[in-house]
Amino acid sequence: MAVIYIKEQGTIVQKKGGRIAVSKNSQPLMEFPASNIDGVALMGNVQITAQALHFLMQQGIDISHYTYGGQYLGQTAAESSKNIFLRLSQYELYNDETKRLAMAAAIVTNKIDNQLCVISRHRWEEYPEWKEDVKQIRKLQEKIAAAKTGNELLGIEGMCSNIYFRTFGHMFCCDFKFRGRNRRPPRDPINVIISLGYTFLTKEICSALEAESFEPYLGFLHGIRYGRKSLALDIVEEFRQPVIDRMALKMFNKRMLSKYDFENEDDRVILNTDGFRKFCTEYEKWMAGKENGEREAGFRGIIHRQAASLKQCIQKGTAYVPFSLEAEHVRSEL
Repeated sequence: MAVIYIKEQGTIVQKKGGRIAVSKNSQPLMEFPASNIDGVALMGNVQITAQALHFLMQQGIDISHYTYGGQYLGQTAAESSKNIFLRLSQYELYNDETKRLAMAAAIVTNKIDNQLCVISRHRWEEYPEWKEDVKQIRKLQEKIAAAKTGNELLGIEGMCSNIYFRTFGHMFCCDFKFRGRNRRPPRDPINVIISLGYTFLTKEICSALEAESFEPYLGFLHGIRYGRKSLALDIVEEFRQPVIDRMALKMFNKRMLSKYDFENEDDRVILNTDGFRKFCTEYEKWMAGKENGEREAGFRGIIHRQAASLKQCIQKGTAYVPFSLEAEHVRSEL
């Protein structure tokens, strides 16, 4: 099963018996049974009929809405959050400062471990400074144990990420340069792929958390901010490097994307239709477990597994173990 991404502008999504049909100017473009899909993503000017919307919701299939450039707007989904007891346990954990800080520290420690794993597994031929960068990151990581607040932890994570992305830029062997993260909007092709990937990944995690009845707006590392799904931001940290960063390296280093897959729009760079199709195809391989036969469940299954694990840990009062590249023995594609 997979997510169907629809970006052709001016198309309409309709219900056709037990199937979903996509057409443009009364001309059919594609058709698929609802039983074969996990979700539908609508990008930009794509219409969906009320009948199709109701049918998908009845089947438990989420409909995600994005701008043409890939900014996540929200989703339409059937009601699923009924476990008030889990939410009460989540609130209790958040209100316990010691336990909340321990959870936040575990998230940051694991993210940094995943960053170090990506750096160490790269087949370095140039940039010998990578070893010094690793030492700097590890030295900063040692400060986590002494952190007294979530803001201190976020500060350590931010400093480590700055060094990581400096090193990460030297891993690309392609026609594009990566000189660090820029976003909102992304201004170069590599940042376009990373930002879009992180957006899609966060949406995947939101869906998994809401399916387990979590309160998505209450995070342990990212805390509380009006309108922000902080718990999803907590959990996405453990998947940024294993999924999106590694996928970006593969797509550019194996020349799966070229300058012809991108367009300039005002002060930003966006994927064109062909580039978006290539991105979605590769993204679904990683999500569905078709990435060179790496794992049967794929990262979508792993995300749901981690959401279920977090639920058990919160209910039983045990320590949560985030997803680790090293522990899973994920084979490097770099």
